[in-house]
Formats: sequence, C-alpha cells, structure tokens
Amino acid sequence: MTVMPRGLPAVEDIQFRAAMRQLASGVAVVTTVDDGRRYGITVTSAASVSEDPPLMSIGVNKQSWICEALMRSRVFCVSVLGVPQLDVASSFSTAPRERRFDAGDWTTIVTGAPVLVGAPAVFDCEIHATVEVKTHFLVIGHILATRTAESSPLIYRDRKYLTVGEM
Repeated sequence: MTVMPRGLPAVEDIQFRAAMRQLASGVAVVTTVDDGRRYGITVTSAASVSEDPPLMSIGVNKQSWICEALMRSRVFCVSVLGVPQLDVASSFSTAPRERRFDAGDWTTIVTGAPVLVGAPAVFDCEIHATVEVKTHFLVIGHILATRTAESSPLIYRDRKYLTVGEM
C-alpha cells in the first residue's frame, strides 16, 4: 500500500539520492541458499524491528539477482561486516555472482543460509513477512539464531566504506 500526502510536492530523485548518501549506515551481507546454490548481496538496509518476537528487516530490490531465490527459499542470513571484512563488502557488491563467496570463510547455523565466520554479528532468519514497496520488497525475518564476535564496524557513507575513526 502506498500512501502519499495530498498537496505536498514529491522530492526529486536526484535530491533524494544526494540526501541518502549522507546517511551513514552499517554494512552487511545478506545471503540465502536455494536448491543448493548460494546467493548474496551487500546491503546497508538491515534494521531491528522487534525484540519479542525477534524480528529484523532488510530491503531487497525486486530486480536484484537474489530476490527470486530469497522468495523461494524463505530463509536468509544477515552477516554484519566489520573493518576486517572490507574485502567481503567489495566482493558482494562488485564481483561476478559465482565469485562472491571466494571472499571470507563461510558456514551455516540453522537455516542453511551462508553465515560469514568472524562477522561482528550474524542473524539467521526465516521470512516472517514481506511488503512490496514499488521497486523493493521490505523483508521481515524471524531471527532463529545469532552469533557475535569482536570487531570494529564497517560504515558506508557517500559511496565510501569508512571506519568509525574516519567519521
């Protein structure tokens, strides 16, 4: 459902993108497995939704190569990236699909979705709900398992990966 206020002008696309580039975000890799094949993308749109039950959300472009597999498998893992995983962030945003998992060490927990070993936090989820919002799906996952490790967070702002100290 889309609700637009009446009588207010819409923000131009270029203005929207320029403003959103100033929003510093944590970086994560969202992964899934479908019919034995691993899929993954770099995202900056992972967020907590609820503690009870434990839910989190991710935004997935409907045209992204992971979307169809994610909707079929109904499971995903969010691996939050730390500074040591900069190569993973780069790989999952630019490398060919078949080479993305060459960066990092991978395992699984509950759902079978790939989990990055040594990530500061991982959230292994099954899909609880999806909401279609124009070009994207807002995917809400029920968190089935988590893991944590010590690491400084990797941040993304204005098309650059940064550390907290650089901000």
